[in-house]
Amino acid sequence: MSRTVSLTFREAMNSQESADVIIALLTISHPSYAEPLRLSSDPTTRLSETPIQYGTVSRGETYLFCPFSASLPDDVGERAPTARLMLENVSRDLVTLIRSMPSPASATIELVLASSPDAVEIEYPSFQVRNASYNANVLTLELSIDALTDEPFPAGTFNPSSFPGLF
Repeated sequence: MSRTVSLTFREAMNSQESADVIIALLTISHPSYAEPLRLSSDPTTRLSETPIQYGTVSRGETYLFCPFSASLPDDVGERAPTARLMLENVSRDLVTLIRSMPSPASATIELVLASSPDAVEIEYPSFQVRNASYNANVLTLELSIDALTDEPFPAGTFNPSSFPGLF
């Protein structure tokens, strides 16, 4: 699958040294959350003095800085895309929030440039948090998309238990 990205983004991604930083924005939402959890991989601007918080403002939304690395999904056609996020220096609040989810949360990963944080270059929507593991230093989230190949086709079948009047 091909993607259309700007020339500036391609130059920043492919150059050995670049003045422009690629920022990963992570949004985790769940029906039990009052607001989605928004995290940024870059301390773009200082958001507050007390407590000192850094983050990225993109399209009017504030993403708090939390250093993380991402293994982005690939475009292999034989299997459903998966991604892995490793969040570093996590607080107990974040671990408690992840542990309190009664069902899988939704996650979206967006890549933007620091020079233009409102322009989303690449978006990976509709992921679900399938697994979360943590220790004192790192919280690891495994994200995946439901594989449509596992769904039965056709979705409904005409059998005596489902449609007794037909038989």
